[in-house]
Amino acid sequence: MKNIVSNFKTIGLSFLAIMILSCDGDEVCGYTGDNDPDCPNLEANIGDDCDSNGDTILDGTVNEFCECIGEMMPPVACGDFMQNVDFEVVTGDVNASIDQDINLATSWGPLWGSGSGSASLADLWNSSSTLPGGFVQPTPSSGNYAGMWIENSNAASPSFREGMFNQLSTSILPSTGIYVMSFNHAVMGITVNNDVKIGVYGVNFSGTLPPNPTSMQTPSNLDLYGPGNSVLLGEILVPAGSSNTYTTASLSFDTNSLTMPAAGFTHIMITHSHIVLPDFGRMFIAFDDYCLISE
Repeated sequence: MKNIVSNFKTIGLSFLAIMILSCDGDEVCGYTGDNDPDCPNLEANIGDDCDSNGDTILDGTVNEFCECIGEMMPPVACGDFMQNVDFEVVTGDVNASIDQDINLATSWGPLWGSGSGSASLADLWNSSSTLPGGFVQPTPSSGNYAGMWIENSNAASPSFREGMFNQLSTSILPSTGIYVMSFNHAVMGITVNNDVKIGVYGVNFSGTLPPNPTSMQTPSNLDLYGPGNSVLLGEILVPAGSSNTYTTASLSFDTNSLTMPAAGFTHIMITHSHIVLPDFGRMFIAFDDYCLISE
């Protein structure tokens, strides 16, 4: 009997020793108490990546309140059609001039030939740029970004008519399906605090830039590059009182139903919408992190 008890103890101690040596941690040994996630509702820990909107894309971060907070879409995922979507590829010094220098950003450019004496060109800035009085930097800081006045009016003077072009890596042709664009925008300065609208256009362009426009609506955005060469893809409303915190805007367009240039369009034009709002408004808006994809 003693031998049986002794053998049982020996077997038991040997089994316990094997278990101790084979267990790195609680999870390996079958214990989960010390490894429960910080946020059981999300099955994740604070600081982990998470899906903020149910589309299975890990586009957010778990905060200290166990909430999945969405983040702005990284531009690296969205460079298929538009180029240099985050304005980081430049030639020259972004801060050599703080005015009318959008052409420093590779694949971006002005809408017309000159910014002198008439309509202006878009600007290229970063977080270290010296801003005009009354302006504030957009937040969160994101490196280089573009900025321009967006004014919705029928004013005779084009002084606040600004815009920029992006040359697409490949033309978007008619009847090729649905496309989705998104970008971040923030208000850096306001002179007339009413709603404004950003206009996004597709333009078939090659050759020489047109002369400066002579008013806010002459020529119309749709006629800047000749009849039939431009199409309105969508508008983004920026409400009165908007802040300098980046907001992500998105729009979609269907090339199967749009009346497009026959050869498609080679550029994306960003400027004020030619469809005027009832109340005059004017804001200086920062733009960054463009994304254009085919669904």
